[in-house]
Amino acid sequence: MTRQLLTATLIITLLLIGVAAFADSSLPPPANIRLTYVENWLNNEQQVWICPTDSNVIIANWRDFRLGYRQVGIGRSDDGGLTWTDSLINKPWMQMFGFDSKQSDPTMNADRQGNFIMSSMDWDGFGFSGLNTIVFYKSTDKGISWTGPVPCVWSGSAVTFEDKQFVAVDRTGGIHDGNIYCIWARFYDGPNRLQFVRSTDGAQTFEDTIVVGPQQFPSGCGVRDAGQFAFPLVNSNGDVHCFWQGWAYDSSGNCTGNQSIKHAISTDGGQSFTYPDTVLGVSGYQYANGGVNTYSAPAADADITGGPFDGNIYMSFTNIGPEDTDRSDVDFVRSLDNGATWSERIQINDALESDLIDSFHPWLIVNQEGVIMVIFYDQRYDSPNYYLFDLMAAYSFDGGLTFTSNHRITTASSSPGDLKFDEENGPIIDPETGWLRPLSDSRAGLIGEYIGVTAYHDKTNAVWTDSRDGNSETYTANWYLPLLEPRLAAPELGSYPPSAPSFAWATSWKHDQDRYRLEISTDETFGVDVTSRTVDTNLYTLDISLDEGNYFWRVKSLKTTNADSSEYSAVWSFTLDTTPPDPPQLSEPADETVTLEPQPFFDWSDETKAGAPVTYSLYVSTDPAFTPGPNTVTYSGLTTSELALPNPLQPDILTYWKVEAIDGASNSSESVVFTVTNSSLACGDVDGDGGPDVTIADLVYMVDYMFNDGPPPPVMAAADVDGSGGDIDIADLVYMVDYMFNGGPAPICR
Repeated sequence: MTRQLLTATLIITLLLIGVAAFADSSLPPPANIRLTYVENWLNNEQQVWICPTDSNVIIANWRDFRLGYRQVGIGRSDDGGLTWTDSLINKPWMQMFGFDSKQSDPTMNADRQGNFIMSSMDWDGFGFSGLNTIVFYKSTDKGISWTGPVPCVWSGSAVTFEDKQFVAVDRTGGIHDGNIYCIWARFYDGPNRLQFVRSTDGAQTFEDTIVVGPQQFPSGCGVRDAGQFAFPLVNSNGDVHCFWQGWAYDSSGNCTGNQSIKHAISTDGGQSFTYPDTVLGVSGYQYANGGVNTYSAPAADADITGGPFDGNIYMSFTNIGPEDTDRSDVDFVRSLDNGATWSERIQINDALESDLIDSFHPWLIVNQEGVIMVIFYDQRYDSPNYYLFDLMAAYSFDGGLTFTSNHRITTASSSPGDLKFDEENGPIIDPETGWLRPLSDSRAGLIGEYIGVTAYHDKTNAVWTDSRDGNSETYTANWYLPLLEPRLAAPELGSYPPSAPSFAWATSWKHDQDRYRLEISTDETFGVDVTSRTVDTNLYTLDISLDEGNYFWRVKSLKTTNADSSEYSAVWSFTLDTTPPDPPQLSEPADETVTLEPQPFFDWSDETKAGAPVTYSLYVSTDPAFTPGPNTVTYSGLTTSELALPNPLQPDILTYWKVEAIDGASNSSESVVFTVTNSSLACGDVDGDGGPDVTIADLVYMVDYMFNDGPPPPVMAAADVDGSGGDIDIADLVYMVDYMFNGGPAPICR
């Protein structure tokens, strides 16, 4: 079906940033299943993958503390996620050599043949100064057994620390198909840097590491100078893209204190990378309500389906955007040209009724049909404190142009305060640091730094950290891609569109199988006076003009392949107003005023009206036609009917001014045109000779004007020496004489 993609991009991308009063979907959550069963220890940092050759098999992993220290737990399901077994992965690599080794930071991926690839950090547990490496495990029998661990890097030194490795596998079928790529941050061994390694033989061996991006010595940003949370992906052409959260530096190489998402590309299968570019600035390290650590870590994927969105790259991240002062959102950008350029940022979370609602920790995947699936944590269901959090999902069926209404996945909210160890047995030893922790210590910061979602066509599975049972556990859910009620975009709630409005909403189903019923009514219940259209696009301009008045609108999603339909969307209202405000009446400066004040005060009538609010534009120009350009200055968006001119008028030049009243529906009217001149004469230069000093000639000129019917002063304002602002009178004469002969105060024309 026809898609108005260009127009939709221009309209919807703008509208989805900061639009108010969205409502999440009314669709009930899927069943939630607990994967971890050993009480009183942390479980977090989950990943999950559906077997590419058998969608009944799903493998999950997570950080597991059941032994009192970090290990990697594994969940396996062979019935599509309905039931699970859980266990621990093989012992850490360094334990085999006598080290007291631990595991952390599990990640997961799979190749086209259905082999699962798992990676974890392996270290001796003595903080950041201990020996550590990154290891890989592999399963060729759908997760029943695992080989490994196989280290991909080993410095043999306690002065390096390898952290936060993520893994990509080439599944394109191209010349690099099956290659395994891994990127992470290395700290403490000289400059912080991002290490990259690849395997071309299915994780049996690994090549030498290379550095992606600059090696950054500390210059004001601390040990994470070069970046962290690095993430790789493979695009449909086989290019390897790496993204990470990094600091921004000035031209001298000094830290600016600002965070950004960086990006580098390899076109040779991971053997070399371009110098990194910056995708966009982000807020970086922050906290969500309840003390949960958040980051602008990129979660990304590429469309390798061969479909209409093939080659698109998508990225989501936690961010406090410039439109917010405190709330963290889940933002999204996309690239349609293999990472050369990026779209404007849009917002995936749709609960915006409070600045206290934090959304964070997104994870993103593209299914086999090009549908983007994003999960994230969100605090919207805990009004008014917004402390508890839930897992939400949103989907994009149009290549990341729009995202659906948000879909709640959890059946119960979690409390950050319950992300802790067992408190019944008194203070405990923290297995992360070896320190004694008090009973009151919250473990919110150890919610982990990522979660996981996977999909096979319409079948989706997610894993996350959940504290509903009073402890930090791994939970999972599986569901089929839902048909959600549409997420409305325009006309915005409470707006004043034109009489033939353009309507826009997010795509709710697959790009070639969706249809929508748009309804407009003067009745909020849609009982009477309903105008409806059934359209095959999510952007529609009404083909009739509506009368002035208040209107309500809603949309229902329909599938073209069967009779399925969604519930109606939320109901939004708008007002049609075609009546312009009255023309403003100009009052000050009066027409043809000559003033000595280079920045005079402008005043006009306040043109209020029912319905749409009124703002003003003041035009000041030396051109009577007010031609746009250097001779015309416009002060727009004024909410009051007055302005002290912020910029001086040009001296001794006739200046024209007018005011336009504009209401919220873009109806406008203009005032008449007045003139004003900023004279360069000095105050007291009554005769207008241009001299800098007040002389006897000026006094004689004033006396002649006042008592002998002499000519008026060329600039009356210059003769208002007492600053009264009124007519020239005896008080001005007395003031002048006092100044000239008695040492009185200087003229103060106003």
